[in-house]
Parts: sequence; structure tokens; C-alpha cells
Amino acid sequence: MPEPTPHALPNVRDLASPAGLRDPYAVYARFRAAEAAGGDIGRVVVRYDQIAALLADRRLSSDRSGGLLAPLGTDVRGRCPLVARTLAGIVAFRDPPDHTRIRRLLASTFSLRTVTRVARLIERISARLLDAVAAAGETDLHRAYTYPLPAMVVGAMLGVPEADLDRFRSWAQDIVFLVGSGAPTAELALAAEDHFGEMREYLRALVTARRADPGDDLLSAMIAAADDEGRLSADEIYSNATFLMTAGHETATNMLSNGMLTLIRHPEQFERLRRDRALIPSAAEEILRFESPVQMTPRLAVEDGELAGRSVKAGDALLLFLGAANRDPARFPDPDRFDIARGDNRHLAFGYGAHYCLGAALARQELRIALAHLLERLPGLELAVDDVEWQATIDFRGPVSLPVRWKPSGGR
Repeated sequence: MPEPTPHALPNVRDLASPAGLRDPYAVYARFRAAEAAGGDIGRVVVRYDQIAALLADRRLSSDRSGGLLAPLGTDVRGRCPLVARTLAGIVAFRDPPDHTRIRRLLASTFSLRTVTRVARLIERISARLLDAVAAAGETDLHRAYTYPLPAMVVGAMLGVPEADLDRFRSWAQDIVFLVGSGAPTAELALAAEDHFGEMREYLRALVTARRADPGDDLLSAMIAAADDEGRLSADEIYSNATFLMTAGHETATNMLSNGMLTLIRHPEQFERLRRDRALIPSAAEEILRFESPVQMTPRLAVEDGELAGRSVKAGDALLLFLGAANRDPARFPDPDRFDIARGDNRHLAFGYGAHYCLGAALARQELRIALAHLLERLPGLELAVDDVEWQATIDFRGPVSLPVRWKPSGGR
């Protein structure tokens, strides 16, 4: 794909170019400049105030499950029935009243009591992962820590045996690329169909086991809701368990990888955090703002009208770029400056409104614990390569790998 010229009218495809994957914020700035100059930027929305308002606007729908496969034609869609069924059951792709019903059932799992309990689990898993590499002095932090930590946490919440977590890695990759590529291909759709099938068979066996012997986990709670009151269908159980094990895990991995990469690239801020650990909570918020793991979420107009100054017809998609909102100079002073003590940092990394991320409190705990442990266990942490490769999606942002080195201390 050719690189966009500096003065070209911005296009969403620019975000999928090598330059756009490295630095989407430069593309967002071009969208902002074009809009300010009276240009037509189509269905792209990059302003913080507009995105916050649209995320709470009931004239927009989150149900994009059918639209993902629509461009691929009837032949491909006919060969991917399980993709369509699974996407249709995911809470993030549902509107009220179904969204309200499913979200209420899942919300109890992310209560303050649960977050506190899971925080202790995060502490133990994080320490164990770092014990395995602390003396080595170098590793791919993505492979050794930022990928397995969220996988183990969400796996434990769902009651998935740790020995089975590696099976989800290959399943998750094609699913995330299908949803987040911005231009799904037939190959991605068909691979996702196979992986959804494998994952569903795995979950079917796990559900059978949990039904016979319930545990203190999210999957058991979902089964109880389905069995006792019929409030959750079998498809909804499989869909949302799949969602948590793929997209939910992927975003947490990206959050952790983005956080460490951002700190490494801002050594003065990294050193400031080393000297003052009380800044960890505000540093976590600035990481989420500065390099949001979810960069874009689409919404569909449910009726003809005007939204964010645009005339829309029912079914039109608006692309809400959360990453752009979080770098909007009208909302954040000097937005491209990374400042771990930034005040009034009400970013949109977890969305807004009815679809605000259910796991936001848990994600914050995970990031804060990871920062504290990495500061303690890997002194002198630095990047071991000149640059990193970013995953090829415009929805999700994170490096493919994160080779690092540090001054080994011989363990704890």
C-alpha cells in the first residue's frame, strides 16, 4: 500500500498503511485539520466532545455483527454461519433490551469484591511470570509477560484450566483480525469460522463440566443464569465467553504492552515513576489516554437525521476514533505530550455511556499491578530493538512483540 502524501485528503485506509500503523495520531491530526478547514471527512469522527456525545446517543446502534461479513458476499457469508451467530450474541454488539439484560448478568462478576479478589490473583501470576525471566536480562516482554498475564487472569475468571490457555492464542488471533482489520477478507472470515467452531466445542465440554460441578467463576454464573431463569441462551454463553477470551484479553495485552513501550520511549517520565511510585495510578490513566488499546468503535444510525454535524441515513456507520478523541487538543492541553502526572484526565479509552467497558476497574488494577512489579523486578528496562512492529488492525493497537533488556538482579 503506498504511503499517503502529507497534503492528501485523509482516508481511513491511511491508518492501515505502514506509517499509519506506526503513528495513527498523525493521521487523526490530518482529519482534524481537514474538518476544521471545512473539508468533508465522511463518517469519521475524531473530536472528543462529539464522540462522547455519540457514545451516549440512543439514535446509534452497536449491532455491527451482520455488517462485518456483508462486504464479503453471499458465498462467504453462507460458509460462515458460526461467525455470524457468535458475533450476534456478544454483549458489545447488542442494543437494549438485550444489551441491558446480558450486561446486568455479567456486571456482578466485575463487582468491587470480585476485583479485589482477582487483584490478589493478578499479583500472584505477575510475580510468577517475572520470577521466570528476572535473572535473564532480556526477553520478549509480550511473549513472556504482557500476553500470558491477561490470559491467565481471564482464564481463571472463566474457569479455564491454565494448561489449555495456549489453545486460545491461535483461536484469538484470526478473530481479532477479523473484527479489527477494518477490511475483513474471505480468508480471515473462513479462518475465524474454523476457530469459532473449535472454541465452541471446547466451551461446550467446559459448560457440561461446570453444569455438573459449578465453581466460583464467571462461566458457572452464566450457566446458572441460563439454567435457573432462562435469562441467557446457550449461544449467548458461548459468544460472551469467546468474547472475553479473545477481544477482552487482547485489549488487556495491548494495554500492558503499550504502557511499557510508552514508558521506555519517555525515559524522563519512566525515571520519575521509579522515584515516585505514588504516581502509578495517574501514570496508568495517562498510558490509557496516550496509547489507547482500542482505537476505534463503529456505531450505526438507526434513523435518518443529523449526527455530529453529519446528515446520515438509517444504517450508515459512523467511525468513532477513541484514540483521536484522547489526543484532541480541544480537550487535553498539549495532547501529544506524555505526562504521568496529567490532571483532569477523563479519557475515553474504556468508552462512555451504556457500553462503558465492564472490565474497566479490573483493567486498571491489572495495569497498576504490572507497573509496580515491572519497576521493581526489571531495573533499567529498555527496548532491545530500534523499533517495534504494530499489529495490522485499526481497531486494536499494540505491538506484535516487545523485545527488551534490563540489568538482571538474580531474582527477587
